[in-house]
Amino acid sequence: MKDLVWYASYGSNMLKNRFLCYIRGGTPESADKNYLGCSDKTEPIEDKPIILPYSIYFSKQSYIWENKGVAFIKPLRDENLRTLGRMYLISKDQFIELVHQENALDPRNTFIDIDFAYLILNGETKIPANWYSRIIYIGDKKGHPIFTFTSTWDDSEIILLPPGEKYLRTIIKGIKETYNMANEEIIQYLIALPGIKGLIGKQDIDTIVKSA
Repeated sequence: MKDLVWYASYGSNMLKNRFLCYIRGGTPESADKNYLGCSDKTEPIEDKPIILPYSIYFSKQSYIWENKGVAFIKPLRDENLRTLGRMYLISKDQFIELVHQENALDPRNTFIDIDFAYLILNGETKIPANWYSRIIYIGDKKGHPIFTFTSTWDDSEIILLPPGEKYLRTIIKGIKETYNMANEEIIQYLIALPGIKGLIGKQDIDTIVKSA
């Protein structure tokens, strides 16, 4: 069997059809980009919810998502924190190609080397890439390591920017697929997140959640 890893998502990839565009290739609903997909287009063996002990926030301006903010996590682990996530069991090679695509790099002509042994030993590693250039080791599940990725910038460099409606709707659909949560629970979760809190009104969140 191929070496398997869990990829833990916390943003738009919580919606399975969106994530599968990184595996199979194609254009996700509501996004303005066609993805190459992985060399190995085998779909995830399984997926599961995961609560991430990291702080999520929204920042940057993504041309794919209406030039609005997208999700990142701060790298400091805190067991009191609760970020909703969804993890997928895929091969190491697929994970490497996923990292390429999330950083707008073509794996056919760009090489990113991830030393997984070093990553597990040290808890994280940094790669020469774009926004998602810090890879974090979270733990293990069923004998396979769990990884996610985020930015390498310092907290002092973060400028919070709210996500657009399309991006937020995609996250909400992913939460609804993954968790048995009432709309009001989802609303309360979202309105407290940095990048949303004080920047998007509760009524707007309410409308998007109930229509997603």
